[in-house]
Amino acid sequence: MSRLQVNFATAVSPEPQVLEAPDMTTALIVAEINMGQWPVEIRDGERLLARLEKRGRSHAPFWCVSPPREPLS
Repeated sequence: MSRLQVNFATAVSPEPQVLEAPDMTTALIVAEINMGQWPVEIRDGERLLARLEKRGRSHAPFWCVSPPREPLS
């Protein structure tokens, strides 16, 4: 089984930081813990599974999830 990559940007590095997760549930937890002010991408190899952005940071924050543009087949 392949591991998912959680890619997120930081203020100190021009390259995205990458953490691995064994499944989507864990990938979402990793994204929540490490998400800064920039979007996070969850990938399975080269395939983009989702792009996450946090909105409403100060009051009732929520995630805006953008599905990939390419088919998931």
